[in-house]
Amino acid sequence: MSKGVVSARKRLLSVAGFLAAFSILLAATNFALYRRARTHLDAQLGERLRVIAVALCHAVEPADSAAPFELGDEAYAALVRARREYDLSNVVVVTPDGRTVADLAGLSSPGDFNPYLELDVDAVDLARAGLPSYTSLYRTGDFYMKSAYAPVLSPRGDVVGILGVEAGAGFFAQLRELANLIVMISIGNATVVAVLGLLFYRQSRSLDRAQAAMLERENLAALGRMVATIAHEIRNPLSIIRASAERIQRKHAIDDEALSYITGEVDELDRVLTGYLEFAHARPGAFVPVSLAQSVRRALSAVEDERAAKRVQVVERLPETDVVIAGDEKRIRQAVLNVLLNAVQAAPEGGRVEVSLAANDTGARVVVADNGPGIEPAHAADVAKPFFTTKTHGSGLGLSVVRAVMEAHGGSLAIENDAGGARVTLVFPTAPTPSGATEGTAEA
Repeated sequence: MSKGVVSARKRLLSVAGFLAAFSILLAATNFALYRRARTHLDAQLGERLRVIAVALCHAVEPADSAAPFELGDEAYAALVRARREYDLSNVVVVTPDGRTVADLAGLSSPGDFNPYLELDVDAVDLARAGLPSYTSLYRTGDFYMKSAYAPVLSPRGDVVGILGVEAGAGFFAQLRELANLIVMISIGNATVVAVLGLLFYRQSRSLDRAQAAMLERENLAALGRMVATIAHEIRNPLSIIRASAERIQRKHAIDDEALSYITGEVDELDRVLTGYLEFAHARPGAFVPVSLAQSVRRALSAVEDERAAKRVQVVERLPETDVVIAGDEKRIRQAVLNVLLNAVQAAPEGGRVEVSLAANDTGARVVVADNGPGIEPAHAADVAKPFFTTKTHGSGLGLSVVRAVMEAHGGSLAIENDAGGARVTLVFPTAPTPSGATEGTAEA
């Protein structure tokens, strides 16, 4: 694994860890905010219930200390009105020993021991001692529960009863709204964190690709200079070897297969060196008006021998009106030639290669398609990389040269599988902004 990939992975893991920690911090902050707000609302709700309970105690206080404690019709009606006005779920009045005097919800009958007082023992004990109090907020299933209790006093100030009020659904609306608000804030925070993570990931990928492209360009530039020097140094001795073998054959009239092998292998080495040199000098020179149709026809002529040897049928679809772009004709022809050679070599014996040229307002398009085996999915991302090849013979520089030429012309190279083969598309802009090109005249 390359250092760049490891570095990118470490950076991605670091940012993912930071975003995860940030998300946890936001969630903890939201939870703490909810707990604090809930505690505040709990206290406010308790105080409100306590005030209601105290006020209702005055409505049911007996007028005579000697008479047994009981509710009159007017007092009972006051409790009913209060329950409705304050949105209470229940109002109960009990004796100090816990016997029911009134239970508006009908959960216990008058004279019976009220079992629900056992749920709020502390608050009831305080009310029995003469101190109004309220319970803590608690939840049963999907419902919140909270009650307040106040002492019912006789004219002499004795506790003759306990009045309890239980909060209704309206009292807890704010708690539900608060919970929903915290949930929405948490979802919003999570969305923001996810978007930030996605943006960073995309930015990181773009940065990695830019760094990889820059490193590749620097490496290819250095490699190109080295290859050009080595190729020139090797080509001269090869020319001497070939000339010597031919001279020996002519001078001594030797019909030896070994001498034929010498010249054949020298020619093969020369083709390999030519590929290296083309790769080293893939950058175009002067940009002039170029006839794409003429460049395609010249490239087709150059592959005629190889096409005929495999009996491959070439179908041309060139427009009647010429397509002219600005570029380096020699490099454009070389790019088309490399694509055509790959197509002819990929096509089976007696196969078919289609070449088409079309243009519109945005640019010109040269498409070369063959009916060969196509591109292996595992190799799709590597076919245009330098020195990558699946062939037994070949330098793996053909499509690398094509890509370099297209990039220099401000165009693009697309390689994809088509129905029954591979399709290569060269797209040239009508008015390219070439990198490193100069104005000049057309090559003769």
